[in-house]
Amino acid sequence: MSISAKPFKNGKGVNKPFRSPFNTPQSNNNINISKLSTYETPSKISVAKRLIYQKTSSPKKLCINKENNSKQTEIEVKNKLYQIDLELLKKKIQEKEESIKILKTTLSYKKKNKAENLESVIKKWTTCCQNALIDYQKCLQEKNDQPVKLFEILSSFNINPDIVCFSIDDDIFY
Repeated sequence: MSISAKPFKNGKGVNKPFRSPFNTPQSNNNINISKLSTYETPSKISVAKRLIYQKTSSPKKLCINKENNSKQTEIEVKNKLYQIDLELLKKKIQEKEESIKILKTTLSYKKKNKAENLESVIKKWTTCCQNALIDYQKCLQEKNDQPVKLFEILSSFNINPDIVCFSIDDDIFY
């Protein structure tokens, strides 16, 4: 069985006073040297230690002052303020993230839809709309056996004539 450098927390040698292995006791206190080699502590030494410990460690009384209470309330108020500030910062961060998302989507739309492509697409859709209006006019004329003006069709659908490049005076597309 080997002896470790530090005794265990609840072991026998925990409260044993330190004795150098190179010195021998100089006074005769009726302490048996064979007892010192074991982990049992002499009763005289342990009683003296207890008395010293009891004298030096007096329990501190807790004093409650108005200053301590005011400091505690100040700390609590500061913590509440910090919580409010934290919540406000979180809301601002969420708003900024939403604006970043919107900006990213608009940027991606701008990259996808360049101005040159957009003009050609607009021309294509206006010609398609014009052709659809002419076909609708022909269908109405066949059903009713009466001539229908394109201006009447545009006004019934609430379509601005300028959007489809229609001249009201000449009754034609330009």
